Amino acid sequence: MPGGRRNAASRNGQSKSQANFSVSSNIGIRSNSGERTAGNGADDRKSELCGMKALVPKHVPIPVVPVDGHLTFEALSLVVSIIAASLQMLNLYRTVWWLPHSYNNYSMNFYLIDPYLLVFIIIMVARQFIYSLLHRVIDVSSPVRWLPTAQKMMRITLLIIVMNILCWCLYHMAERHNSMKIFYLCYPSLSVYFVMFGISAAPFFDISTPLYGKDEKKTKFLMDKPLHNCSLNASAIRAEVSTLRSDFNRRLKRALFASSSSAYVCGIAPIIFVPQHLHFNISWVVQHVIMFWLERISAHFSHAYPVRYCDVLHRAALHLGRWVKIENRNSHTYAQVWNDSILWPHGSVVRHNKEIYRSEGFCTVAEPGNSNHYRFYALFSNPTMLLCSILGLQLLLVCAQLLILLRTTDWYQVLSITLLLVINYYTLFKVTRDYLICWKVYHAEQIIQEKSQMIANSTVQ
Repeated sequence: MPGGRRNAASRNGQSKSQANFSVSSNIGIRSNSGERTAGNGADDRKSELCGMKALVPKHVPIPVVPVDGHLTFEALSLVVSIIAASLQMLNLYRTVWWLPHSYNNYSMNFYLIDPYLLVFIIIMVARQFIYSLLHRVIDVSSPVRWLPTAQKMMRITLLIIVMNILCWCLYHMAERHNSMKIFYLCYPSLSVYFVMFGISAAPFFDISTPLYGKDEKKTKFLMDKPLHNCSLNASAIRAEVSTLRSDFNRRLKRALFASSSSAYVCGIAPIIFVPQHLHFNISWVVQHVIMFWLERISAHFSHAYPVRYCDVLHRAALHLGRWVKIENRNSHTYAQVWNDSILWPHGSVVRHNKEIYRSEGFCTVAEPGNSNHYRFYALFSNPTMLLCSILGLQLLLVCAQLLILLRTTDWYQVLSITLLLVINYYTLFKVTRDYLICWKVYHAEQIIQEKSQMIANSTVQ
């Protein structure tokens, strides 16, 4: 009876209606009674398109935020690394030159510093800037058809020159110092590099530009930044999320390696070659390494994950959605079998791998039980979490340095912590600006999404 069908539809509730709405693209638009509505094919197609468009998240455009170019960032990194290495040398080889009867005329014991170590440090911190500069020159001067060949020849030539200089420095350092010191200098960086990047020479010079495989090149990229495609195809959305996840992990790996290698070369390498008879403040030297390492992490993260890049991840997360497992379920819970070609609306209940899941988000195309999809949505559904983490680290670092500066009395410590504090102010400014912009934009976007969700729910009902 018609009345019986209406009561059955009422018992199924909203989840049944949402399920019917989600599969409307495959079976057509259905009425509350579960029967296909009458009408011609054009009306059904129009209803399907309206239903699909109702599931598309609304994006708020991000304003243009100035960012440092790759060459500018490498130049700043070179200056910061040289300052940090010089301050560490000052912490180790300082003198009391201001005393009346002092035998020193300079603030440092320069004769105790190994010149080959200085050349080694300068080459290691300058290689990326030199590569970026030559890369820019070749891009401007070389014809388009010869550009890949010219870049490859430049990379090979620069690699040979840099490796010859480094081997020359290591040879002379091995004649002066114990072989274990050479081992401590080279083994950590080399082992970590080969574990992360293999035998590829490209990350040795260009740590900020990721390399993409053949499958990942199908995704749209502009200036090595992925572009988001607002698709209604569920499989295309999942493929885009997979590419973005790989790109994010690759940037994370390279940022961690770049910051750690800079801290090791500029902070720890001078400690390895300190003469045995030299006395220095061990706690202050170790503190300098940690402070510089944290500063480099914040700087590389803010450069690797600009606002536009975070927005791309956020938009993809909105299209992906998330499934939450229903633990306390009963046998009467209505659940459709999950279909990988459907955009499921908010609150849909599906069955997959003998488990029942409920969708979260404006629309959901993620695979139920997929931990990668779950983490991607949790991290980037609110992109201010990443920027807030970087901002929190930078604020903690600046506050700690201010407290240390207030308690410091020695001249070399005041100079060291002051210069590091000035360097951190620039990164703090950029991260704070990006966070405030994202917070305002996504607060407005959240309001729009809530209104769209209310409209979609009323359409379903």
